[in-house]
Amino acid sequence: MAKGRFNIKNIIVTITLLLIMYRIIGDPNQSISSAREGLKLWFDLLVPSLFPFIFITDLLVSFGFINSVTKHLKPVMESIFNVPGIGVLPFSMSVMSGYPIGVILISNLRKKNYISKLDADRLISFSSTSGPLFILGTVLIGMLNEENLSALMLIPHYLGAITLGLVFRFYRKKGKLLSTNIYMNKSQLANSDLKNNSIGSLITKSIKDSMESIITIGGFVIIYSVIIDILLSSQLLNTFVGFISQLTTVEPQIFKGLIAGIIEMTNGCKIISNLNINLINKIILINFIIGWGGFSIHSQSLSFISSTDINPKIYLISKLFHGLLSAIYTYILYLLFYKEKIMGAYKNSIPSLSIHTSNNFVELFMISTFIVIFSTLFLFMVGLIINESRKRA
Repeated sequence: MAKGRFNIKNIIVTITLLLIMYRIIGDPNQSISSAREGLKLWFDLLVPSLFPFIFITDLLVSFGFINSVTKHLKPVMESIFNVPGIGVLPFSMSVMSGYPIGVILISNLRKKNYISKLDADRLISFSSTSGPLFILGTVLIGMLNEENLSALMLIPHYLGAITLGLVFRFYRKKGKLLSTNIYMNKSQLANSDLKNNSIGSLITKSIKDSMESIITIGGFVIIYSVIIDILLSSQLLNTFVGFISQLTTVEPQIFKGLIAGIIEMTNGCKIISNLNINLINKIILINFIIGWGGFSIHSQSLSFISSTDINPKIYLISKLFHGLLSAIYTYILYLLFYKEKIMGAYKNSIPSLSIHTSNNFVELFMISTFIVIFSTLFLFMVGLIINESRKRA
């Protein structure tokens, strides 16, 4: 039976790939244009904004500095999320930078035996988030043309992630906090990295690993840029959403935006932002899409998870619930604080504005470098304060 399911899965994937190839051959100019846009997005925005986070954090972990920074946060992280103190690193960096930094850092920490499999499974449930630059700059200001609803966008997203962390702290509660590692034993770990390698070789390795991660992300961005463009121009999609719309009496464009967002987050948010519906409904749908992340982000994340023994099902399930919780929290926050402000507000035929981020490669690189250094120093200071407080107590 399992073999049958496996064959059906292969058949579906094969048919899908053949259909994509058919569309690419049928209109190569459209595919080339989409791929070019994906490449431009990757080089102009993702490389300068993600590379500093990946490179600097990997280097700090190799030097052992992160252990010194996070060891004082162990009581806090264990009491709240039931994970070691170093777990604050992927969560905080993900909050600062966005997808897929959290997953990359968790995978790297697992491979270097800084965390157990159980720790990684718990961390992966809540340490994969979008960043404020995308949520506020790209979506809230750039797409929705709003500047006064930051809390309504940010709080539900991060509260949803924290909620999942609180839930998954009970995952395999009786399990061992330190599991046998499949990569390195304890004696290898004690003599690894800085003790066995020169600073130059560690820097070189961090650069290679970081560039490999960035190139992997770029490949998925380009592929999904082509796929989503083919999908949105497909008559099959229009027929499908039209059929579903008749069954549910929901506007076809809403389904089209949701389907696009389930596959690729940015395009889905853009389509939803252009709809002629109430502003709160737009924000609820967009917060669901951002919490979910999209298959484009998931493909990137799973490519890093696959090199470890982390459970990918936990990641996918938690992202689905992250989207649902974000939508629910958005509605609750709206009822409590924003109902009178937003009620009756419509965006009638207002086109999406251009993405509100810097296009300057060097500027983005410097900003990202500053954020990762500032975040590390901030965690170090918080750890020292907590340690001093415990000593006095």
